[in-house]
Amino acid sequence: MAGLTADGASLAERVLELGTTGYAPWLDRTPHRKLIEARGLPKLRAEAWRHTNVTRWYDAVLSGAETPAKRTRLELPEGVEAVDFESVRACELVAQRGEETFSLAAHPLAALNALRLGAGVAIRIPAGVAAPGPVRIGDLPAAYQRILVIVEADARVEVIEEPSTYTHRLLEAVVQPGGRLSHRRQQAASSGRECSLVAVRTEADARYDLAQTALGADLRRNDILATLAGDGAAVEIRGAWRLDGSRHLDNQVAVRHAAPGGTSRQTYRGVADGRSRAVLNGRIEIAPGAQHSDAMLSTKNLLASDTAEVYAKPELTIYANDVKCSHGATIGAIDDDAVHYFRSRGIDERRARSLFVRGFLREAIDDVEAAQRLGVIQ
Repeated sequence: MAGLTADGASLAERVLELGTTGYAPWLDRTPHRKLIEARGLPKLRAEAWRHTNVTRWYDAVLSGAETPAKRTRLELPEGVEAVDFESVRACELVAQRGEETFSLAAHPLAALNALRLGAGVAIRIPAGVAAPGPVRIGDLPAAYQRILVIVEADARVEVIEEPSTYTHRLLEAVVQPGGRLSHRRQQAASSGRECSLVAVRTEADARYDLAQTALGADLRRNDILATLAGDGAAVEIRGAWRLDGSRHLDNQVAVRHAAPGGTSRQTYRGVADGRSRAVLNGRIEIAPGAQHSDAMLSTKNLLASDTAEVYAKPELTIYANDVKCSHGATIGAIDDDAVHYFRSRGIDERRARSLFVRGFLREAIDDVEAAQRLGVIQ
């Protein structure tokens, strides 16, 4: 794979020298170790990392700087099962998940996650259960974390990832036929360096909704992969971010239509100020045979300073001939006319700009309750 270190590269060797933790001994780490030995790890020259200096993240990995010991912070509504990833029951739930929701070759940092894994939780929503409240996931007591969510047939749940500290977090979710998963991610401003992978598979007539806000970090990378694997599956991904100072945020999102009749929507809005850098690479992939797919991607970005940077790149890959797909990307400045309108009604400039930005971000998070939860509105 282009952009990975060569076999025997010093970086891969040094990572392997860190060894494997004893956590979750049932987890077979052999394929993860072999991948790193054979292919190495992503380097800056890789196309997918061209705007994020991944070597700075490796510095955090190799320094051995671990997340300070914390207690697990997890809230569960009645009727939802959750077990520590070290337990045999977690192994059973991984087997129920079926094949992995992502390609390890395409996401090699997940191999490093497996080797260094120190905390995790497996969550199951039984068939037909509508969870009466959200599952809240906060702190987990290790730097390398894994979360598995299984929404069984016709079950419904909301999962909220609250601000937390980690070096790498891997969240997998499977939404079985007729299931519904609403996923909220809140990423607070941070001085740390972190990477995460969210990989979701939706089966026939299942639905997955993701709403995410981020305030950036010294280095923050979000890889998101959603696969529509069953007829009539639906995915909606909404993201809003606001960066200042020298904070960095890299979102790499791929939605794959692998079955006919699926519907997907991706909506992103971002504001970059100071010397910050925002990256959005959004992909729509329509597999052979995924006829009657309906997919849309929209990303709009504001530059609030002359020194901020935004890189927006929508992509379409289509192998079916009876589909509806669209995409659009814009980058501009804060509308001076809109700010003047607010000021003409007695609002000072700082407040006027803030109101404009909030309204702009609400285009991505249009649900009032979700917007309040995610801090887009007060």
